[in-house]
Amino acid sequence: MSQMTSQDTPTSRVVAVGALGGSGTRAIAQVLMDAGIYMGDDLNSANDNLLFTRLFKDPRFRERADAGEVAARFRVLEAWMAQDRLQLSQAVLLLRSTRSNPTIDGDVRFLTRVLSKLVSRPVQRTLWGWKEPNTQLWVEEIGAHFPDLRYLHVLRHGLDMAFSANRHQLLNWGSRFGIQVEEGERPESLTWKQLEYWIRSTRAALEAAERLPGGYLLINHGRFCREPRKEIDRMLDYIGVDPEPGKREALYAIPRSPSSEGRFREHDLGVFDRAQLDFLRDMGFEL
Repeated sequence: MSQMTSQDTPTSRVVAVGALGGSGTRAIAQVLMDAGIYMGDDLNSANDNLLFTRLFKDPRFRERADAGEVAARFRVLEAWMAQDRLQLSQAVLLLRSTRSNPTIDGDVRFLTRVLSKLVSRPVQRTLWGWKEPNTQLWVEEIGAHFPDLRYLHVLRHGLDMAFSANRHQLLNWGSRFGIQVEEGERPESLTWKQLEYWIRSTRAALEAAERLPGGYLLINHGRFCREPRKEIDRMLDYIGVDPEPGKREALYAIPRSPSSEGRFREHDLGVFDRAQLDFLRDMGFEL
């Protein structure tokens, strides 16, 4: 972790949730919030933490940034989330990050929120986290900055993801994994590439997660919806939180299977190759 200053926070237990976009992580974030974990005050309707988006969902920054620049952005994230307060230099960095980020827009309301963090009364949160799909691309760096990290990686059936219309991560990050999307590509080609991105990004995230001091928890989204009691208990045990029984029962009612679950069964799987389908089976998914 970076050298602390007098204005930094003490070591916190941090929970981070990563996945491919569209994996159904909104409900997982809701479980964590309702369990008492602070997940941020700049969220969208999917419970994505937009502070993380502003700082890290930027392919150009990912390619060119050195370790010092990455660490500086994590200090901004930590100050906002753990202390609810920013130093002036951190506020400037955040505003610049937002302005240069092609994937998100800044507005007057966000500027007002940033300015409020310069004068807000500091707090000391020791258990907090965020959910943002692009977290999966920064697992190694997150683990290096937060020594007591609890990383949750969510996997929805790769074939359901392949046939999803949500291709934002493929378009933003495919080249990082050697996958180029060409203008005017046929739908079958894009579907193949969507699954290939799911495979390559999953492998990279889990290989990085294997090296985390606190390990990681792999969450099968289908199982999370079908067996909420078992899966939520696994999540809470891994993180180390124990809500009172009434609250825990309410958490079990949050997961719901999406209407798009199993949509791949309505499509021809002949567009995929054997190695792709073998990886799906190895990850525990039925075809």
